[in-house]
Amino acid sequence: MMKKEIETVLTKLGFKKPTLIQQETNQLISEGESCIALAKTGTGKTLAYALPTLEKVTKGEPNSLIIFAPTTELAVQIRHAINPFIHALDLTGITLVGSGNRQRQEDNLKKKHPEVVVATPGRFFDFFSSNRIKVEQIKTLVIDEADDILEFSKMELLSSLGQNLLPHAQILLFGATESEITQNAAELFDRPFKLVDVRAKQSTTVKNYFLQVDNAHKIDFIQRLMRLDHFKGILFFDSNQTMMRFAGILGHTKTKFGLLANEFGKQKREQALSDFKAGRTRLLIATDLAARGLDIPGVTYVINYDIPSETNTYLHRAGRTGRMGAKGYVVTLGDDHDLRDLKKLLIDTTQIERVYFAKHKLSTEQPKEQEVGAKAATKTVQPEQPTKKKKHKNKNRKNKGYHPHYLKKKEQK
Repeated sequence: MMKKEIETVLTKLGFKKPTLIQQETNQLISEGESCIALAKTGTGKTLAYALPTLEKVTKGEPNSLIIFAPTTELAVQIRHAINPFIHALDLTGITLVGSGNRQRQEDNLKKKHPEVVVATPGRFFDFFSSNRIKVEQIKTLVIDEADDILEFSKMELLSSLGQNLLPHAQILLFGATESEITQNAAELFDRPFKLVDVRAKQSTTVKNYFLQVDNAHKIDFIQRLMRLDHFKGILFFDSNQTMMRFAGILGHTKTKFGLLANEFGKQKREQALSDFKAGRTRLLIATDLAARGLDIPGVTYVINYDIPSETNTYLHRAGRTGRMGAKGYVVTLGDDHDLRDLKKLLIDTTQIERVYFAKHKLSTEQPKEQEVGAKAATKTVQPEQPTKKKKHKNKNRKNKGYHPHYLKKKEQK
C-alpha cells in the first residue's frame, strides 16, 4: 500500500493512473530488488523509481537515497519533480551539481543532513572522496539515464561505488535504451539484477519523418517548420562548432530562439530553458549533452540538423517529443545519402517516412507541383557556376543578412 502522504500529493498534482513502467517496477523496488528498468522516454520513469524508494527512506538517516543524473539540468529537473513528495514525507533533499556553489553545497550536507541527494557524478565523487558522504550510509543508489551516464563519467568510479555498498543496498538503473552498463550490470556492480523492459508494450504517438534538403537551404526549411501550427521544437546538432556557427547565422535573420551550448554557464542555460518553457521562444537549439534527459512539456517537433551517429542518440532526441502520450514529430534533414544512412541506422527500431511541404503543411504525399523552395532542395546539387560580380554604386552598403550558401562554404573548408 502506498503511503497516504504520497497519495495526497499525486491527487493534488493530477496523477490518476500509474504508467506501465511504474506498474511493472513498483513491487520489485519496494521489495528491495536491484533492477534494470527500460522504458521509452517521457513515460514516467522518474516517479517509477522515486515513489517506492522515498517510501522506504527513514527520517534522520542522511544520504540514504542517492540519485545520479548525467547533467546539471536533469539533476535539477529530477529534484523539482520529487520535491513535493520529499516535503510530504517530512524528509530533506539537496542537489549536488558541478555548476553550483561548492561551499554552499558542503554546508548543506553538514547542516541539513539530507536523506535524499540528487547529484551529477563528478560533484558527488568530489564530496565522496573527501568523506562528506560515506558508502555505508547509502541504502539505495539510482542511476537515471543509465544508458548515457557512463559515456560522460568514469565507469570505474561508479562500479567501485556499487561494489562497495552494503550487501543489502539496492541499485536501480533506469534508461530508455540498452548500453554497456545495462548489459554488464551484474559484473560491474557485483550483484544480481532483475530486468524490466516495457518498451515493446508501449505504444508511440511520435511520427518519424525525413525532409530532403541540401545544406544550403536547411536554414530556410527550419524557418518554414517554425511557421507550422503549434510548433514548439528542439533543433539538435552533432557538433557544437556547427551549432554555434548556425546560431550565429540564424541570429542575423532576427529569428527568436534559445541556445543550450556546452560552454554556457548555468545561469545562461537556465534562462534559455525558462524562455522556451514559457513560450517566449519556440525553438531551442542544442547538442545532445546539453539537452540530455530534459522533460519540457509541449514539445511538438524534434529536428535533426544532421544524421545522428548512433541509434541511441536518435531515440533520445526523439524522446523529447510525444511525452506521456502527446503527439509529436521528429524531422530529420538531409539528402538521399542521408536518408539511406538513417534507414540503415534505425532498421531495427524506427520506420522513417518521407515528408514534403505542401501548402504550408507537412505531407507524406509528394505534391504534383513542388513549391519553389522545395524544388531547389530536392534537385541534385550542381557545382556553382562563377558569375560576374555586379558593380554597386553604394560602396558603403553592408550585407549583414543571411546568405544561403554561407554555411555550406564554411563546412567545406
